[in-house]
Amino acid sequence: MVESSETAQSVYREVAAASGVEVDQLLARPAPHVGAVVLRSLRQMAAMLSIAKILEADFGRAQVYGGISLGELAALHMAGAASVEMVVDLLRVRHLPDTSLDEAICFTFVPTLDDWRYYDDVDSMSVSVDYGPVFDGTGRMIMLSGLRSTLESMRTAGPAELQVVDRDMADQAYHSPFREPGRRRLSSFLVENPLSDPMAPVLTAVPGLQKASTGGKATEALLKSETHPLSVPVLVEGVEKFGLDKVHAVSSFLGELRIRFGAPTDYYGDRWLAYRFG
Repeated sequence: MVESSETAQSVYREVAAASGVEVDQLLARPAPHVGAVVLRSLRQMAAMLSIAKILEADFGRAQVYGGISLGELAALHMAGAASVEMVVDLLRVRHLPDTSLDEAICFTFVPTLDDWRYYDDVDSMSVSVDYGPVFDGTGRMIMLSGLRSTLESMRTAGPAELQVVDRDMADQAYHSPFREPGRRRLSSFLVENPLSDPMAPVLTAVPGLQKASTGGKATEALLKSETHPLSVPVLVEGVEKFGLDKVHAVSSFLGELRIRFGAPTDYYGDRWLAYRFG
């Protein structure tokens, strides 16, 4: 994509300049001065924004934007509420170490007949993202956060096996009470660097803050999402309210889960990249 698209090249140069990471490091080369998790997030952001801007060139500006976690930051940029520089700063602020606790995340698929809320009653862990019904309703995908030792000990103790993520991919609990120090730090940053009002509504997966039409509401959603779980069904409900003719979802993962957004959905990820750019 980067070799073939001037749009992608421009995005990668912007992210590189804002982050102090060279373009080839955003693509593959190691960046010893940047933590592995932050580098991975920067790479994901550069790829998402590149695809989103290619789609914008193809189809025009979107009627509404939306995203989950990292995708919400990308949506805020595409809607004009945050510059690339600010998105990079937000990533860094989020990923600063807060405690000496060994935290982690994991994923699990819970069959429909089992109770996926079981994990919220376990000490030192909680549901951090509910992806809702997936694989045509055969079960529910959830992300859990907490102490790594707790997640490891619960691998096979609940209704489904937990897939604990390696430290170089995630070294903190996300969307969890463990993030309270990070939420306070992010709040201070956003007071000094407020978000702009988006040019189009930004839909979130934050219960109670489904749609952000102002910088203030977008800030509320970001801060709440630090310590509270996300719900993809909340985002889907927001999309359905707009009665869209088409949804363009920049994600391989959501496509694999076969999440239904209430409108015909095209997924843009690895398969699309291979088809478009070879």
